[in-house]
Amino acid sequence: MMISLLHMRHFIAVAEELHFGRAAARLGMAQPPLSQSIKRLEERLGFPLFERTQRMVSLTAAGRVFLEEARRTIAQSEDAVRLARRAASDDLAQISIAFVSAALYRLLPRAIRAFHNVWPDTTIRLDERSTEAQLADLAGGDIDLGFFHPPIKTVDGLAVELIHRDKLVVAAPSHHPLAVSNFCRLADLAGHDFIMFPHPQGPTLHGRITNACRTAGFVPNIVQEARQMHTILSLVAAGLGVSLVPVGATTMKMAGVAFIPLIDAPVELAWELAMGWQPRGARKALRNFLEAVRSTSQELKSEIACLPNQRSNS
Repeated sequence: MMISLLHMRHFIAVAEELHFGRAAARLGMAQPPLSQSIKRLEERLGFPLFERTQRMVSLTAAGRVFLEEARRTIAQSEDAVRLARRAASDDLAQISIAFVSAALYRLLPRAIRAFHNVWPDTTIRLDERSTEAQLADLAGGDIDLGFFHPPIKTVDGLAVELIHRDKLVVAAPSHHPLAVSNFCRLADLAGHDFIMFPHPQGPTLHGRITNACRTAGFVPNIVQEARQMHTILSLVAAGLGVSLVPVGATTMKMAGVAFIPLIDAPVELAWELAMGWQPRGARKALRNFLEAVRSTSQELKSEIACLPNQRSNS
């Protein structure tokens, strides 16, 4: 039995409007051809989809079941077209990437350089977005790849890979008593004002930091919040407090900030970065970029242990 997608679209419109006139207007067609289309569909199926009276139109039990399946069929057909278009666009050689600011510390710029050394003609379009916005855009096919902070809510069909994990170090004003130390413990931060990112921005890491401080015997006194790392470090440089930042942030070389190694941080106390993409229909350019990111991540892991302790920038 052959049932066209056009008939299904006609049926869905009538089923959602429960009015042939409104459905016809929504489809941009006259009502008589729409009525004939539904009639032919019912004849092919061999059972009625609607109960019709002079005053109302309603779905039959079979019609309600068919509506769900028709919606699924239309969605699958649209998905097939989208995936085919993406595959056909390989010749365009463009990758759309969204990221949180932490990806810019070391990983993403270095991965882009490594990728362009091999595939210089591929265009990379970058856009800074929140984790939540990235997940929505990945699900909708608006971006090819996202860099965000895990954990995340489950998204159907989305592949997620933890790609980088940075230890935390203490950032303190260069004139702060801690700035002369070769290292410090969490307990050394007791009694000092804290500058932190907002809880909604990274609830998991925020909670881990708070719990680690409590285990060390104190509750952090958060006096300022900031979303961007350069803002956090600027507030530290202004003498407003100390902060816990990823090792990668030391490359920002903020004047007036000392970075002190934290020697007793729990294993789970780390700044994590993940990447997510839709494997189904992934283009060759994206697959190549994923490999460049993985290679860069391995290089960074090897270098982190050798990173010099950057005490201060005056």
